[in-house]
Amino acid sequence: MKKTLALILALVMILALAACGQSAPAAAPAADKPAEAAPAAAADKKPAAGFVTFGLGGDFFQALADTFVKTMNDAGWDASYVDGEFNPTSQIAAMENYIAQGVDVIVLWSVAPEAMDAVISQAQAAGIKVVSFVAPTEKYDALMLADDAKLADALNKLAAKWIDETFADAPDHSVPVAVFSCRTAQTGVTQADELIKIEEYSKKAKFAKEVELQDENTDTGMAAAENLYTTNPEVKVFLSAHNGLALGINNYFTGIGSPVTDYSDMGVFCVNGNEEIGKLIAGETPFRGMVLTGGVQDTCDEIKGVVTGIYDGSLATGTVTNATTLFVNESTVEEYLSTGNVVSVTEDDF
Repeated sequence: MKKTLALILALVMILALAACGQSAPAAAPAADKPAEAAPAAAADKKPAAGFVTFGLGGDFFQALADTFVKTMNDAGWDASYVDGEFNPTSQIAAMENYIAQGVDVIVLWSVAPEAMDAVISQAQAAGIKVVSFVAPTEKYDALMLADDAKLADALNKLAAKWIDETFADAPDHSVPVAVFSCRTAQTGVTQADELIKIEEYSKKAKFAKEVELQDENTDTGMAAAENLYTTNPEVKVFLSAHNGLALGINNYFTGIGSPVTDYSDMGVFCVNGNEEIGKLIAGETPFRGMVLTGGVQDTCDEIKGVVTGIYDGSLATGTVTNATTLFVNESTVEEYLSTGNVVSVTEDDF
């Protein structure tokens, strides 16, 4: 976590999601049992962990789910995940199924945290530990927190640096910027609300338009980019909390039949990217940067640590961990691609 969550907001952030610039909520008291170390598992029975995902609409989300299962299984757990479908009703049903199965720990990336209190209480009453991931719920045994608003603000800082350097001679607030959003989940609302504040971070940027969409996949982003170019060809900078939409924008401008061949004054930026986007940043494309809360494997390693600790009692009930933001741009992309991490540039450099 201190390094992806991918998201991280989504997207976003990620999607996400979501607590925006707020302190972490108080943890729920232990359920019907007093807090204590979990009993030693029988020799022939592995502890079970379930992951209720935010959704699986994108490479990042699928990779996180798959890597969670592999990482936990490799550590001696019986792990699985359920597609949250970006839908709180689906997530509640998934939680109820895990409760019926009697898993030991549930990791929950909630679409609508306020809707999950009752089912979390139900899980805790059954002796199941609940790890709230990214989007903080009111009740939890452990919380792995990423602040959606701060992650979007970090993207604004990264984009502003590129805009102000690339358009150094332009009049102040004259460079049009479009924000591609998907407000179907709170994380998307939170991050879109921050991204449209780009003028507060850049001397040269001018917020021109929000393109609000109902899906965050690549095809949707590609079609929306074509539509925007038809009506507003002057827009050269694109921000999105959703890596699928950002990939679609990039694909439109780099694909066969693109109306643009010179990308020198174009910039695409997103939250919670991945290695695929890292390679685009390193190549000859309009993709200029992304922010994320660590690589997928790093995040799953941290989930494993929290899940194991809250199960065996080595972490106290109410433990909160916070993510560190990674900044990937032209100057750090090789570091990211080779190590999965970025330590040479931090938020203090902006």
